[in-house]
Amino acid sequence: MNFVRQRLATVLLVIGLIFAWICLTSVVIRQTLLLSGKVPSYSTTALKNPTVRSALSDLIVKSVEHSYPVLSKIPTAQLNAAVDRALTQPAVADEFANVTLQIQQHFIGTSDQQIVLGGPALSTAVAQIIAPNNPTQQQVIEKIPFTYAISSSSIPSIGKYFRWIGNLINVSSYGSAALLVAAIVVSAKKSRTLRKIGIAFIMFSAFEVTVFWLLPKYVLSHFHSGPEVVVSGIVAASASAIVPIYVGVLGAGIAFAAVSFLI
Repeated sequence: MNFVRQRLATVLLVIGLIFAWICLTSVVIRQTLLLSGKVPSYSTTALKNPTVRSALSDLIVKSVEHSYPVLSKIPTAQLNAAVDRALTQPAVADEFANVTLQIQQHFIGTSDQQIVLGGPALSTAVAQIIAPNNPTQQQVIEKIPFTYAISSSSIPSIGKYFRWIGNLINVSSYGSAALLVAAIVVSAKKSRTLRKIGIAFIMFSAFEVTVFWLLPKYVLSHFHSGPEVVVSGIVAASASAIVPIYVGVLGAGIAFAAVSFLI
């Protein structure tokens, strides 16, 4: 009888933990990538990172420097430095925040338009930095679109998933709670079941930290150019929004594990 109970408890435990992982991952995605009100602040934080600014500068300068005669006379290093400095200005940061919202809209499936980094504010700022005492040259540079177009196909879209994410969180959270409680009640070895739940929660927290925090930071520290650095910078900047989730899940895991040794 105990054998059958333990087998049933194991099945309930496995399914319950799968539901718990789905719920946790969905909540983390919603909190980091889908909250429109938070995205502008993420982009502002990302632009404070020198690696992100360097990657943006490199992309934008490479896309324009050989297309306009006036820029071909300016050293690439000077152009990069000017774009990098311009990215720290409030007007340019606001422009970049709007682009970040476009990236988010594509990600959640509400837009499929081409995404363009940069714009008029960046062109104006770069012109003022490169030619502060030359109004004629300044006007010429202001007319140059300091931009870089990101192919929409290079950014994943979770449109179908996004439409159901709220319901998925509700179903998976209630389902996991019911299944895990049932597993504990049915189990003939309750302490072992509780310990498995605790270890799983600790592992879930470690996994989410790795994917949504450590991996973006790894990309930022090992790559210095390309759109992936920009995206990683935004994701890394959003990490602060999900710290309470990591801590909560980790704390729950430790609590379950600790209780398992007391019964």
